[in-house]
Amino acid sequence: MWVKGMTEHNARVSPLKPGVPDDLIHAVSGVAILMSTSPPVGHKAIKLHPRDLRLGMYVCALDRPWLDSPFLFQGFILSTEQELQTLHELCDFVLIDPERSPQLQITAERLAQSDSSDKIHYPVEVEIEEEIAKATVLYSSALEDIHQALATVAGGDALSATAVMATVKGCLESVMRNPSALMWLTRIKHVDQYTAEHCLNVGIQAMVFARFLGLPVDQIELLGVCGMLHDVGKMSVDQTVLNKPGQLTFDEFEHIKLHSVFGRDALLQDPHLPKQVVTVAYSHHERIDGQGYPLGLPAQEIDQLTRLITVVDAYDAITSRRCYSDSNSSETALKILYQHRNTQFDEALVLRFIECIGVYPPGTLVEMNSGEVGIVLSVDQAYRLQPRVALILDAHKQSMQQRVIDLRAEKSAHPGSAMKIARVLVDGAYGVDLEVFTRENIRLGR
Repeated sequence: MWVKGMTEHNARVSPLKPGVPDDLIHAVSGVAILMSTSPPVGHKAIKLHPRDLRLGMYVCALDRPWLDSPFLFQGFILSTEQELQTLHELCDFVLIDPERSPQLQITAERLAQSDSSDKIHYPVEVEIEEEIAKATVLYSSALEDIHQALATVAGGDALSATAVMATVKGCLESVMRNPSALMWLTRIKHVDQYTAEHCLNVGIQAMVFARFLGLPVDQIELLGVCGMLHDVGKMSVDQTVLNKPGQLTFDEFEHIKLHSVFGRDALLQDPHLPKQVVTVAYSHHERIDGQGYPLGLPAQEIDQLTRLITVVDAYDAITSRRCYSDSNSSETALKILYQHRNTQFDEALVLRFIECIGVYPPGTLVEMNSGEVGIVLSVDQAYRLQPRVALILDAHKQSMQQRVIDLRAEKSAHPGSAMKIARVLVDGAYGVDLEVFTRENIRLGR
C-alpha cells in the first residue's frame, strides 16, 4: 500500500533551524517574504497593457492575485518570450517598476538568446504513462551502474568511461522521449544511497534542463556524463566525516573540500573521458562571486557546463534528505536558488531552471481546494497551474479509489467552481509513499 502506517555548499546544520544549512537560513527567509507579499510598488510604477511589455521589465503587480497566475515569484524580471505570451493571455494590465527594470537588461538579453531561432525544440514523443515503466527499469539499472563506478573509484582503480557513457545514453533516450518520467523517479530518494542517487539524479536533471534549453543532443549527453561523475571524488574522502550527522569542524570541512581535487585526479586516469567532465568534477563548487573552491575562480573563468551542473547539483541536494539535514520541497529549493542567483549561481541559468522545473513538477504531492490529496502526473508548459493529478486521498485524508483529473479540462467544464490546487505538500505528507505509489501504479493513468 502506498500509504505508510544542502549539500556541502559551505555549511552544515544550523543550530537555529535544524535541517537547514546556516548559509541558506537568510535565503529561505528572504524569499519567503518575497513569495508571501507583492514587492512594494513605488510611486513611479507604470500600468501597462501586456502588448506593451518588453523583456527586461520588472513586473511588480498583476491585475489579479499572484496565486491565480503560473508565476512562482511575486515580482520578477520578464526574461522569456513565453512569460510575455502568458501575461498577454492572462492579464488585462500589469504594473512595472521602471527603477528595477534597467538593472537586469544584460540578463534579459542573455536569456532571450536562448529563445532564438537556433534553439532546438524537442517534442514529447510519448505520454508519461507509457514511458514510466521503461524509465523505472532504466533508473534501477543505471543506479547499479553508478554504484559500481563509485566502488571502482573507492578501490583506487581506473573508471571505465565506456560503461558510464552507456548508462548516460540509456537515460538520454528516455529523457528525449519524455523528460517527466525520469524526473519523477529522481524524487524518490534513500538517505543510505545518497551519493550514488545524487550522481545519477544530477546527470538526469542536467539532461532534462539541457533538453529544455534546446541544446544539441551531443551537448545534452555530455552534460549527463558530467552530472553523473561530478561527485566521484567523494569516494576518496573520509566517509565518517562525509556522513557526520552534525556541523563539521574547520579541518573536517577543509578535508571534504578536497573531493573536487580527488575527483579530478580519478577522472584523469581515463583518457577517453571528455576533458569537460574532468573540469566539472574539479570546479562544480566554484561560485559566480569568486568565493567558491578549490581555486576561487572569478565568474568569467567558470565555463557554462560547470555553471549548469552547479545549479542542478544544489537543487538535488536541497531536495534530498541527508544524514545531517531533512529534505526540502522543490518549491523551497527553487526559492533558495533564486536568492543565491548572481552570487553562488549563474543568474540566467537559475531563472531558466526555475522555468524548466515549474511550480508543480511531476511527482509533487498536492492538496486540492476540495481537501483531497493527489500527485501531479504531468504538466503542460502552456498551462502550468492546471496539471493532470491522480487523486489518492479523500477530504478526510483516507485512502480512496484513484481518480485522475485534468485541471485544465475541469476549469473549462466548471468555470468559477473548478477544482484546483490549494497548496503543495511535503513529500511523505499524510503517509503517502511516492516510491510505493509508483511501484503499484506503474501505468500511472490507470
